Amino acid sequence: MKNIHDIWTTRLHAHVTEVRAYLRYMMNDHLLFVLIFLGAGGALWYQDWLSTLDESFPAVWIMTFVFAAVTVKAAVRTLLKEPDLVFLLPLEMKMDEYFKKAKVYSFFSGLYPLLLLGAGLAPLYFAVTDATGIQYLLIFLQLLAIRSWNMMLSWKISFLQEPFTGLFSTAVRFALNAAVIYFILQNAYLFALAVYLIMLLLYLYISLQAKGKGIKWDYLIRQEYLRKQAFYRLANLFTDVPKLRKQAKRRAYLDPVLRLISYNRENVYQYLYARAFLRSSDYFGVFARLTVIFAVLIVSLSPGEIAAPIFSLAVIYITGIQLIGLYQHFDMLTLPDLYPAALAHRKPKFLQVLLFVLSVQAVLLSIAVLVAAGVTAFLFSLLGGMLFAFVFVRIYVAKRLKRFGVQ
Repeated sequence: MKNIHDIWTTRLHAHVTEVRAYLRYMMNDHLLFVLIFLGAGGALWYQDWLSTLDESFPAVWIMTFVFAAVTVKAAVRTLLKEPDLVFLLPLEMKMDEYFKKAKVYSFFSGLYPLLLLGAGLAPLYFAVTDATGIQYLLIFLQLLAIRSWNMMLSWKISFLQEPFTGLFSTAVRFALNAAVIYFILQNAYLFALAVYLIMLLLYLYISLQAKGKGIKWDYLIRQEYLRKQAFYRLANLFTDVPKLRKQAKRRAYLDPVLRLISYNRENVYQYLYARAFLRSSDYFGVFARLTVIFAVLIVSLSPGEIAAPIFSLAVIYITGIQLIGLYQHFDMLTLPDLYPAALAHRKPKFLQVLLFVLSVQAVLLSIAVLVAAGVTAFLFSLLGGMLFAFVFVRIYVAKRLKRFGVQ
């Protein structure tokens, strides 16, 4: 490398190339079909739903929470790696240009979620307020400023030691984000100005505290590692990611589920797949997040008797697609070789576990449908979800596994 600029350019190129490569696998035909289906159906339902709202609907509170949660996640992507502790540490005094470019990249690369949310929530805001397009544009520009404040403040905080770093810092920034966003959405700019002043004073105070302090290389490298692993976990739901480091959690409260599996040789793979699902953040995390998020959406948005069950089926499909990778969980591990299990039991036992997981999800989503749309929709959702899960697992997944050479 000739200079620091070359280091950043090379790393950014490698990072963008890697992300694009995995996105090609993630945006496959199946996912695009579901996204198009949900997008088209959701847009029509969203338009009809907005026509039923009045000024009493808590749209401002919902938008406040969503925007505050998105802006508080703003951070500087440094693209640092573990070897930098050795090779770049001596160049710390010359790294200003590197980190300036990192801040510019972080600002523009993080705009997409905010742009999508801003566009998606605009009709909701107009439906319950008398705001004009110019007023909403002014609000969005302030959201960009708030996001920039979060990004720069988190960068300054990275130079400090505990206790302000970590969860406490996030909580403080979220509270200030929520306060100022609520006031600007309510057009209460006098109160918003007061919060802006507090945010400015906090930034100046942290800047003074961070002045003269060295870069916390361990912290920045760890944060970059966690962000990369989060992306790898997402990509691993669609394709194999060699750089992903598996994480497992004990989750002792779920052990009773494993005890439901009878103790015999034929159930070895059933136990292994159930155990891997319950203790792996990659699989159980996806199942839990999709179930909880969409159950909350179903209850809060209250779709009709037809839309709610269809919504539930779409969630089951998305979950099932992402859990197919569980079949290859033990491919690079020797754990199954320790058990006297016949390989012929592997595929049917995996299908049993997957069917059970999707059936449980169908029941949980149907309960949300019951709350949101009544008994008739609940029955359609429950029976339809169970039938769909069975057909999906026994026909679609079984044929999909043949592509892996599984008979």
